[in-house]
Amino acid sequence: MLAPPENAVARLRPPSSTAPGSPQKVSPDFGPVDEVFMVLRSQQFVVDREMQIEQHRDKIKPDIIWNTELGLKQSTSQLAWAERERAALYRRMAAFWQTCDLLVTPGAPTAAFDVNLRAPATINGKKLENYMAGSTLNSAITVTGSPAIAVPCGFDSHGRPIGLQLVGKPRGEAALLQAASLFEKLLGLDKLLPIDPKLGTVPPSA
Repeated sequence: MLAPPENAVARLRPPSSTAPGSPQKVSPDFGPVDEVFMVLRSQQFVVDREMQIEQHRDKIKPDIIWNTELGLKQSTSQLAWAERERAALYRRMAAFWQTCDLLVTPGAPTAAFDVNLRAPATINGKKLENYMAGSTLNSAITVTGSPAIAVPCGFDSHGRPIGLQLVGKPRGEAALLQAASLFEKLLGLDKLLPIDPKLGTVPPSA
């Protein structure tokens, strides 16, 4: 499921009682965005991969087969529902952008995990339903049609890099890139790069 939106922070155009440019916690209404994303994504796999699987199933990655077959099981009614929900989300986000300039979320729900794992087994103690569930912070933004960029923001207690996802208004790529550049300059993390790989035991995911 999508990480709780109250964990996101937006840079608001402040009311008169708020200092200019001060960040505020906000809760955009994403609705059932994780399900919407999976329905639309699986349908695209049907478009791209159905014929390939019919002809060369033994050569196709299992994840691709799973995504495609998920799409083949969907009804036209499910697809119509997902498109309606996407349109409704776009309208809600359009209203959100009337008072916000920049939405900031974690770049991922967990710190870097073992490179040999496809995905962390759990997030905050909750077992993931599928391997895509750990990417919902990013896929949710994809459904909104808003541009996003990942930027480094520091390190956890184990020395693993942590990032943020900055989200801008639709067609606002130039302003988003400017914000990301300013953020990186203010933090000065570029002076700590590159990060040399370290050998050792990977801390367990939360």
